[in-house]
Amino acid sequence: MPITLTIDTEKRIVYSALHGVISEAEFLVQPERIRSHSAFEPTFSEIIDLRGITDVQVSPEAIRNLATTESIFSRESKHVVISPSGLIYDFARMFQANAEHTRPNVVIVKTPEEAYDYLREPS
Repeated sequence: MPITLTIDTEKRIVYSALHGVISEAEFLVQPERIRSHSAFEPTFSEIIDLRGITDVQVSPEAIRNLATTESIFSRESKHVVISPSGLIYDFARMFQANAEHTRPNVVIVKTPEEAYDYLREPS
């Protein structure tokens, strides 16, 4: 599967790393994969690492639909997207813009270090 899921209960972080070609089906099923994981807690924060993606086969409509659907995370959870520049960054920005009411704490960064720095900041 091109999405690797790691849940660190000590740090309270859900880490999803996307690799290779990402299909719409894989993109849309990821929240359920997270929710059904035995270690998941809605109050955890989330890091989505897009640096390994080589192609995105997800429609803008699917991105908007997922972004506007209520999150499996609590409203206070922080969401950090690690994204390179270019088309993948554009998709991340589209998600962020559409998620402002369902996931108010979404930021996009370029490195894992920036992601962890943001998560350490007080809310």
